[in-house]
Amino acid sequence: MTRASKQEPATRLRHLLEKNRALANMEQADPSFLARLRQLQRWQCERLTRSHADLAAQPRYAPGVAFFIDDLYAPRDFSARDADVEQALPYMVRLLPAKVLATAADAMALQVLTRELDAAMVPALFPDADADAADGHIDTARYAKAYRICNAFDDRRRQIALLQTLAERLEGYVHSPMLYATLRMAHTPAKLIGLGDLQAFLERGFSAFRHMRGSDHFVRTIVDRETRYLEAIAAGSSDPFQSGALSQ
Repeated sequence: MTRASKQEPATRLRHLLEKNRALANMEQADPSFLARLRQLQRWQCERLTRSHADLAAQPRYAPGVAFFIDDLYAPRDFSARDADVEQALPYMVRLLPAKVLATAADAMALQVLTRELDAAMVPALFPDADADAADGHIDTARYAKAYRICNAFDDRRRQIALLQTLAERLEGYVHSPMLYATLRMAHTPAKLIGLGDLQAFLERGFSAFRHMRGSDHFVRTIVDRETRYLEAIAAGSSDPFQSGALSQ
């Protein structure tokens, strides 16, 4: 791949990193907001874990479930990793194939959109700005109500579409021995220039999909379920996940 062919995904990734940094700065500036945000994110991870427990129970799909929940939705601070990526982006253009850069951009796009949607949910879930976040209680009915207050259903559908696109990219790449070998060869150089976290993220994604030996059922199941849950909330359901109220 020529350097010119890498400019589009690299430019997209740079823009998303800048946007993600602005969102992270906003979160860190308000400790009370950040505490509520982390509470929401923990609840959502619990919900995702329960909703897809049957997939996680299958050895074939367990790494894929762990990748999507732990690497894309977990309530973790990725600001140090993202700052390293932003600083080392010129090296990435030389080191990583264009397809891998595009995958990194897809993952960052999903992270940015998820961050925006979560931030909008916080005031809807916790309308009393003076309340202690630790005393706030989230259950399914309250979550669904806040979801409707935000009225971001088109963005939620786009979130699912981004998840599907990322999964399809990863599935396509694991069937390319050359691309997989290139990613593995970049392991040590990536660590040396400060891209170890990003490299590990990509390797976990590639490894999870390679382990599945075909991810069609996995991706279709998650996309179908999450779409069904979304539309149930939009239709007014107070128990869209059909698993009872999930309490923190």
